[in-house]
Amino acid sequence: MKKILILLVIFISTSCQVNNLSQSQDVKAKTTLSLLDRLRSLPGLRISGFDERSAEIYLRGQTSVKFYKEVLFFVNGNRAGNYSSAYQLVQPENIDSIKLLKSSSELNIYGADGRDGVVLIKTKN
Repeated sequence: MKKILILLVIFISTSCQVNNLSQSQDVKAKTTLSLLDRLRSLPGLRISGFDERSAEIYLRGQTSVKFYKEVLFFVNGNRAGNYSSAYQLVQPENIDSIKLLKSSSELNIYGADGRDGVVLIKTKN
């Protein structure tokens, strides 16, 4: 019986290049998410429309064609109204935190206007 010897050679070539960057070169990358993109990450929110300026945001959906249950927005403790108003007030790069209030115990302080959910936006300034 013949024995067959199989020799498999794998050659992997790697190379690395390092560049020194001078201080005059701009190395900042812009990674700021838009307000709408940040809101999409909150669980339970429904966003209708894809346009940044005209989107409508709901927590529990719409009840009828005429009566919309849009989420109420507050920016730095000041009432902003609906999403399109908050969009005009806030620059995405200045957003520090966004909090969604949806339980009845959290919404009691906002009365009937906050019954459909409240989004609190805090800016860095």
